[in-house]
Amino acid sequence: MMLERIRREHEYMARLLTILREKLQLLNTEQLINYSLIKEIVDYLGSHSQSVHHPKENVLYHYYQQNYPTTPMVENLEQEHELLAEQTQAFLLVVEMILQDAVVPQDVFIEKLTDFIEQQQRHLELEEQSVFPLIEDAFSISDWQQVESIWSGHEDDPVFGETIADRFTQLARRVRKSESECI
Repeated sequence: MMLERIRREHEYMARLLTILREKLQLLNTEQLINYSLIKEIVDYLGSHSQSVHHPKENVLYHYYQQNYPTTPMVENLEQEHELLAEQTQAFLLVVEMILQDAVVPQDVFIEKLTDFIEQQQRHLELEEQSVFPLIEDAFSISDWQQVESIWSGHEDDPVFGETIADRFTQLARRVRKSESECI
């Protein structure tokens, strides 16, 4: 079911936010971090969300808005997704500047990383705690079948899927290492 796939993607995102929090803790204790790994995480969160994850959520959102206009309104997810994409791109530029040896004061970067993590976390919580419960309560089996038929996007994940994209190889190794540590 579509919502199960979306929630699985949210779990992946939460795992990546945990890695970013670990990096933030290291920065707060003035330790060195791997900025290229941060870049891969932010790039993945931005690119995969824009190309697969958010369009899938938007299908749910639009269907809900069109078919259940008298039920409680959900947040404007499409607008929220656009804002999140802009914020992600802005933060990605800061990370890329650092990788190109631009001077970004550590306290400024810590603040931007903290904001980025909080924005991502707030968005996930909004959907999981407010939006999805409304949709789940409203949708029938027929509704779920309809949204499944509307969604025509691909599901291959460039980090957590079968085929790892070249630009995310470091991140995929890090994620798999974390998985093996949990076993």
